[in-house]
Amino acid sequence: MKKASLFSLLLCCCSVLFGQGYRITAKYKAVPDAKLYLGYYFGNQKYVLDSAVLQPNGEAVFTGAEKLTGGLYLVVDPKKTVFFDILIDKEQEFNITIDTANFTPSGITGSQENNFLVAYKSASAYFYRNYQQQQTALATAKTKKDSAALQQKMNEANESMQHWRDSFVTAQPESYLSLLFRLLKEPVYTIAGAKTKQDTINAFYNYKSQFWKDVSFADERLLRTPMFEQRLNRYFESAVVRHPDSLKLELDKFILYSRTNKTMFRYFMNRFTNEYMNPKYMGLDVVFLHLFEKYYLSNQVDWLEKKDRDLVFNRAYSLYGNIIGEPAAELKLLDTLNKNVTLYAVKAPYTIVVFWDPDCGHCKEQVPVIDSLYRLRWKKQGIKLIGVLSDGAGMDEAKGKETKARWLSFIHEHKLEGWMHWYQTIAMRAAEQASQTPGFRQSYDVFQTPTIYLLDEQKRIVAKKINPEQIDEFLQFKQNNTSKNP
Repeated sequence: MKKASLFSLLLCCCSVLFGQGYRITAKYKAVPDAKLYLGYYFGNQKYVLDSAVLQPNGEAVFTGAEKLTGGLYLVVDPKKTVFFDILIDKEQEFNITIDTANFTPSGITGSQENNFLVAYKSASAYFYRNYQQQQTALATAKTKKDSAALQQKMNEANESMQHWRDSFVTAQPESYLSLLFRLLKEPVYTIAGAKTKQDTINAFYNYKSQFWKDVSFADERLLRTPMFEQRLNRYFESAVVRHPDSLKLELDKFILYSRTNKTMFRYFMNRFTNEYMNPKYMGLDVVFLHLFEKYYLSNQVDWLEKKDRDLVFNRAYSLYGNIIGEPAAELKLLDTLNKNVTLYAVKAPYTIVVFWDPDCGHCKEQVPVIDSLYRLRWKKQGIKLIGVLSDGAGMDEAKGKETKARWLSFIHEHKLEGWMHWYQTIAMRAAEQASQTPGFRQSYDVFQTPTIYLLDEQKRIVAKKINPEQIDEFLQFKQNNTSKNP
């Protein structure tokens, strides 16, 4: 028997429970030199856990000395093309008979949890016996009355199924299937009867409170079903205000209530760290810094290898210098005439700083767009535009000169006039490194190009890592508001 895990994910962990182990016998058919596979879910992904050789009598036995974490598992056919789900929780010694025609379970003995699953599938088949036909009829309904009647029947089927699930949860609250039903149940948001603003707010918080009713964040079985991650995503999309302070409170809540289970604590720390190190939405990197200061600097995250720890710490230190609303780091560079220039000497209501490279394909597209917007609108508004050569030549003097030559050539060819074009010599960069002074690449988090910053009159960061069109929209919005409210 070969046991293998295909799971490889940054900072991730999975665990098994120590105990009497597991023994799952699958009765299929004799297939020469073939195996059945036992898989598991981790979030939305599926992974191989175990394999068992099909014996001449058609049996394959999955066995292990360590008890499995409760969850939704998969039995996979020899060709790894077809699978069916089974539930594994407290009972971990049972038998499965597999229908040889379509590779589905025709019988399971020794597992009450899987008997529950069979009963659920039977109930679902009964309640939804006409559902597909009703959907087809609804799509071709000719009158509103017909549509309403069909929709009513479909709603009744959904309500009957939900009532069945709710009754099951009441009767079998400790069952793993009950946990899945809690994750399936959609929260209801309604403002019917709301008369005041406070009533509407209360309705929202009532909706929010339904998401995790009777669900423990320390229950490791949550990780063995795709339903949990899907629900977690919906929760943050629909029930959490996308503001750093709100997100910090939410993340701390999940982390706090998972502390009694090390695997769940690691899961939430890893997930939230990965998500907010490079967030989808501007300004939310401060959420990562909150995690860093509260959990990493206090050594509560003690499982990282050195390379992973360095990744997290270096990322945090690079973000400290470019937080939205905070003053931008000073730039001390040279212009195209090799004269010393500094960012804070530039006087303007707004300053746009573009870090770019002449060899970057995206830069070649975006820089002319920036120049067009500058000529069209920004210049008239007194906005200053600084282009900084990001330079990927490292400390190679010859390559540095070649890159600079291509940079100047691009500037002249595209007539980037009115810009302030700045760069840094290799000697200047070496001096920064020798004095352990953060360079602009670290201070402005320039690890891809182009990287664009919008600074206000005091050189505070208004926006960062956004595209030219977004900057233009913001500046037009500010100008329109200024004209209306002089």
